Amino acid sequence: MRKFEFAFKTVFIIWGLFCFPVAAEQLVIVFEHNPPYQMVKENGKGYGPVIEFTQKLVTFMDLDVVYEALPWARIIQKEAFKPNRLILSISRTPMREDNFIWLTQIYRGEQYIWKKVGTVDPKRILVAMERNSHKEEMLKQYFKPKNVFEFLDSQQALAALLKGHVQRYVGSTFGVYGKLSELEVSISELQRVGVFKESYGSKLGLYFALSKSSSVNVQEKLKQALKNPRIIKALDILINDFVTKERNLINNLNSE
Repeated sequence: MRKFEFAFKTVFIIWGLFCFPVAAEQLVIVFEHNPPYQMVKENGKGYGPVIEFTQKLVTFMDLDVVYEALPWARIIQKEAFKPNRLILSISRTPMREDNFIWLTQIYRGEQYIWKKVGTVDPKRILVAMERNSHKEEMLKQYFKPKNVFEFLDSQQALAALLKGHVQRYVGSTFGVYGKLSELEVSISELQRVGVFKESYGSKLGLYFALSKSSSVNVQEKLKQALKNPRIIKALDILINDFVTKERNLINNLNSE
């Protein structure tokens, strides 16, 4: 009788392993409010073209997905070191190169130096920079450390430029346009002084990056999803839309 009970329990356990699915591994998608790429509503929900693309991407992965909108300082200082974190719209730099698993580029744009239209420069030109900016080292080399001032985010940095607290800001045309739109300010209030040349120009732009400590399973599922023909097409549409809008903005600025 005991042998029968043992055999029955063994069969039941094996049957249970096959009939009750193992919970899918969790992927946490973290992002900041970064118009015009992705934005955050008051309720914390993300929206915008990059979020829409990400939502298509995750449908091709058997993972438990969670979205978290967070301040950039929290993302780069804490979330980036946790496993299974997909970071949206992060700049790829030499200092960050070995700290992430770089998946795909979503935007590539030239960086320009901006000033407010119609202003006269003082002897000491001050530059605005968002906190934890990937351009920090280069800005300090170009403008000298004492002239570079840090703000909470790029929107506040641009607001400081508009108010005359600083005289320069460095950013892409499309990025500047998106952030000015949030401030309800026309990009025509600023003018490009020149191109800001960066040493890693071939990798310039925004990427999807996975935290280095992520599991092999999550890595492979993301890489496979990005190879899906539908996702390849969706990514092409996303990038081309950014390129078209930025080109139109530049043409309009050049014609003024």
